[in-house]
Amino acid sequence: MLRSTAALVLLLLGGLRPAQAQTSPSEAAPDSTEPWHEDAWTHIVTKGGVQFAYLFYRKADNVNNGVVIRLRNTNDTTVRYAFTIIFRGPEGEATAQANGRLRPGEMKTGEEDGLFWVPFKDGRRVGEVGLRGIDVTPGSDGHSPPRG
Repeated sequence: MLRSTAALVLLLLGGLRPAQAQTSPSEAAPDSTEPWHEDAWTHIVTKGGVQFAYLFYRKADNVNNGVVIRLRNTNDTTVRYAFTIIFRGPEGEATAQANGRLRPGEMKTGEEDGLFWVPFKDGRRVGEVGLRGIDVTPGSDGHSPPRG
């Protein structure tokens, strides 16, 4: 069984800076082995073959900070995932739950997949993000076995 319930991953967001574009043709060419957008994501942890990464959005809703998680299943089988995300700032803390299923090689991210949050809607800052109770288990692919 692929499982980790005691895991807590904590990330400090205070020093984050947006990615900067190349400014001079004389500078070294960027590494082209990964798409440019891979550099925007910060890897958190890999558990049970699922990669967890995040993006921090300053003023995600034009006022408040937001966080989006990206999950990528590197397994050859479908997995189910569940975790608690913790948001901490100087003036408070909030948590949210996430769970779902990833098929082999599938990636999920964003609001449609339940992986985007604006935890404080009153202007408080998000200073740290943590994941707790990460649980990755083999799961059904949702298809019925062939009849016959």
